[in-house]
Amino acid sequence: MPIRLLQLTDLHLFGDPHGQLLGITTRGSFEAVLELALSSDAQPSAIVVSGDLVHDETPAGYRYLRETLKRTDLPHYCVAGNHDDVGLMQEHLGSAALGSVALRRLRSWNLVFLDSSVSGQEGGHLTAAQLNQLQDLLEENRAPTAIFLHHHPVPIQSAWMDTMGVDNGSELIALCDRNPHIKALVFGHIHQSFSAKHGECSILGAPSTCFQFLSGSKDFAIDDSPPGYRELTLYPDGSLATKVVRLEHYAELPLHQVGGY
Repeated sequence: MPIRLLQLTDLHLFGDPHGQLLGITTRGSFEAVLELALSSDAQPSAIVVSGDLVHDETPAGYRYLRETLKRTDLPHYCVAGNHDDVGLMQEHLGSAALGSVALRRLRSWNLVFLDSSVSGQEGGHLTAAQLNQLQDLLEENRAPTAIFLHHHPVPIQSAWMDTMGVDNGSELIALCDRNPHIKALVFGHIHQSFSAKHGECSILGAPSTCFQFLSGSKDFAIDDSPPGYRELTLYPDGSLATKVVRLEHYAELPLHQVGGY
């Protein structure tokens, strides 16, 4: 049986259930996307939440996320984003909050999770220790591997966003070249769908569960595309299939604010 992963990202939750960001009530949009993701006839294997979980760094926001994910009865894995408080994540999400480098084995695949967040910075970085540990893990087990992190390790051709990726992403790409059993690099942060190939490795970004950024934009810009998620299907032979799924309609439209948030 293949593995079906649901990637939800950039939730930007608040402790207040009615908390909004750019006009979107982020709990409401997250719940709508999660309901859509769980509505398929195909049973999900696990949920990956790839950063920017809670926007206002409140314990209540993380507790809400913990209880919501727990109710799915699915394994779930959370990595930190630039808006997260790692200490609060660990305190309130427990074992679902993954550390600097984490490996989870799911049937014939290895799922590796990297914390690319840097305290006080919008962009990301992977330390030499993280990259060395990752290389050691890859040498120990040559199973097909998908790597998840928050920040994008390659340019997405959006000038303002590309100043906030992994600043040494080329080192992660070089590591993929040395380890062809890495089949996918999967990230959040960019609030839009992105798909590219580097050799046999798929490089994949996902829409946010709240508001979206305009693809290919030189400056900060909002897109009216509805919230969504990415689904990955991982096969025993090391191949994968993936698609982005969005809500058909969402009642709230984001505010087209100039300059960021």
